[in-house]
Amino acid sequence: MKLLYLGFLILAVSCTNSTNKKDYNSIINICRYSQWLKISESSEAILIQIQNPDDTTKKYSLRLPNFNTSERSGTYTFDEPVQRLVCLSSTHIGMMTELDLRANIVAVSNLKYIYDSQLKSTNPMAVGEEQGIDVEKVVKSEAEAIIYSAFSSSFVKEKVLKKLGIQCIPNFDWREVQPLGRAEWILFYGYLTGQQKQAKLKFDEICRNYEKIKNSFDSSDSLRTLSGNITGDFWYAPAGESYHAQLMRDAGLSYIFSNEKGTGSLAYSFEKILGISSEIDLWLNPGFKTKQEIIQSYPKSNMLPILDQSSLFCYTHNSNKYWERSACRPDLVLADYSELKKGHNIDPKKLVFYKRVR
Repeated sequence: MKLLYLGFLILAVSCTNSTNKKDYNSIINICRYSQWLKISESSEAILIQIQNPDDTTKKYSLRLPNFNTSERSGTYTFDEPVQRLVCLSSTHIGMMTELDLRANIVAVSNLKYIYDSQLKSTNPMAVGEEQGIDVEKVVKSEAEAIIYSAFSSSFVKEKVLKKLGIQCIPNFDWREVQPLGRAEWILFYGYLTGQQKQAKLKFDEICRNYEKIKNSFDSSDSLRTLSGNITGDFWYAPAGESYHAQLMRDAGLSYIFSNEKGTGSLAYSFEKILGISSEIDLWLNPGFKTKQEIIQSYPKSNMLPILDQSSLFCYTHNSNKYWERSACRPDLVLADYSELKKGHNIDPKKLVFYKRVR
């Protein structure tokens, strides 16, 4: 009964006629880790479903031909692989460049946040942020689709852009809790551009690397780890069920708030952090390049023993690199964390994203 219901649901959202039922003889979701992305593949068609984390009854569906075959029937969202995309987030850019699809990126939000030098050299059009996107520039870019992060409940210019024939596709990779679930969105870009084989190979490589590192650490040798920094009157740190907490756990780091429920951020008083500060071996992501910057931002930080007693590391020496590549390469973040576990024996040359805060 459940199988019949799923089959009916897929047919309903794909807007096809009854002659296309064979498109979904196999309705198995190929995504193994993602909570919000589902991809079903048959010999004729691909169905991509993107679920809204805030309202799971809302699904955005794309029906594409299976670009690897010549069999086609029915109605598709795109008849051919998408060649011209607007990517409004660094993570979207990172996944496209990981697949060597720079030429498909015709526009971005802001050029100054691009890390990839090859993409920079192509000078894609800057169309502005998600809620203030410049429709005229999007049209000028001749984009077929816009990928946006859906940070707000609505994409303000969506109706206008759709009338102009430009598809607006939400991306919820940032809401994934599992590191490999976030990286799995690379498959979305692969299928959309007809490069699903390349995307599958790349994702399998990332998974193998991640699992190899995860299974290699010595559980008896760990570091008491603190993450986060002070903003205003509170110290914000990842909750124990969050994406970053999972990365620390998989690296064998003893995250001090790992037992705290939640997938977002925790807010603590400075006094609480001061009370546990002397117990910390490693402080991740303080948000600054130097200790002096930390103190200037929040003078009371000078009272924290961890400033002198612990190792401090952050990605802020090259934030663009981190935000662009870390989502699709959690294996590289995990490799950094594993190197940081070596304490005084750390080899800085092996770090991809992180650098010591001095």
